[in-house]
Amino acid sequence: MHQFKITPKIKNLDIKNLENNLFHYSYDSKSLRSLFRNNISKEDMSYISAYSSFRGEVYENVVYELLLEYALNEELITRFVLKGPYQDKENLYIKSGLLIDRSAQIVYKSAYKDISEFDALFFTKDSVYFVEMSTSKKTASLNKRLVKKYALLKMIFPTLIIRALIIVTEGSVGIKNFPEYATVWVTKDLDNEELIEKIIFAKKNTKNKATLIPSRHRKYIETLKIKYNKFQYFPTLEWILNKSRSNPKYAVDLKFFTSKKLGLYFDIFTKLYIGYVSSDDFLILYPECEFIARTNRVIVSIEKVNQTQLDIVYYLKETNGKLKRIRLEEDKVTIKDKELDGFTNAEVRFFMKVLAPKHQLKISDINYIKEKMYLIK
Repeated sequence: MHQFKITPKIKNLDIKNLENNLFHYSYDSKSLRSLFRNNISKEDMSYISAYSSFRGEVYENVVYELLLEYALNEELITRFVLKGPYQDKENLYIKSGLLIDRSAQIVYKSAYKDISEFDALFFTKDSVYFVEMSTSKKTASLNKRLVKKYALLKMIFPTLIIRALIIVTEGSVGIKNFPEYATVWVTKDLDNEELIEKIIFAKKNTKNKATLIPSRHRKYIETLKIKYNKFQYFPTLEWILNKSRSNPKYAVDLKFFTSKKLGLYFDIFTKLYIGYVSSDDFLILYPECEFIARTNRVIVSIEKVNQTQLDIVYYLKETNGKLKRIRLEEDKVTIKDKELDGFTNAEVRFFMKVLAPKHQLKISDINYIKEKMYLIK
């Protein structure tokens, strides 16, 4: 695997000749400006949180600017995806696929929802690199996020090698825990408080795009020009449901879930739906349940509960519309409320329309699946 080498300019966040470009990006600085004007102490937690978040935004844009320049001088990089002030405005109206969202970020969207966001994307002859940047000194959550992004890119670029470029700051811990496909760069901290404050109080930029440096180049591409395989979110979930229930020998064909492709689906979706149990049967499985289901169905999924473990997880839609995630373990029951505007709620609404009597699972089916879960671990 080719390991791109960090340059001294990137390592030191040397943005002198590109500093003006930073003012062309969009920032959410309203709350931070208010804290400044109200003379809130820099020791106050509200200030620390808001300033840290804003500094992270600026850091991402600083690194992106440096990567734009780096791509011009690195022969192995063939194409580099534009975002922020460099993206054509008409591309903002695309609603699905690999696109630029309203905040000018690179995202993959399906069913009007973001599946993944990428801080930057670029290509070599045989690979696609996704870039993740972070100012947090703890990298565990960043490392965890890579799994879904890697799997999604594997789906939409099946003929390319998927690699990652991780950019973190000095003092970050857990760097050795990143996967083999990741190259890690370590930069200095962004400590230019004068520049950050200028950006916080900068008025809405009205400068012409022509003032941006570097200018247009054949390596720079719009998301609209990228060729990739479409990933259909809900149709894929429905296909998995029907395929897992199509073997006449088994209520749920667990061997179906053992392929590499299904492993990627687990990484993207986290949970794969396999049917439903009746409300009465669910009360047998969980006698202490106090929730009343809106319909006579509690949806059943096989869920990736952590990086190494799968388990059966239930989704119960209450009469008041709230959605409960219920996991029945041997020694405890875990219950979580799911956000009304989240993906899980959208998935449950979809499956409430899709599920038919043939998809019902009996208690004996549930017990069999739990007993044989090791087959797909």
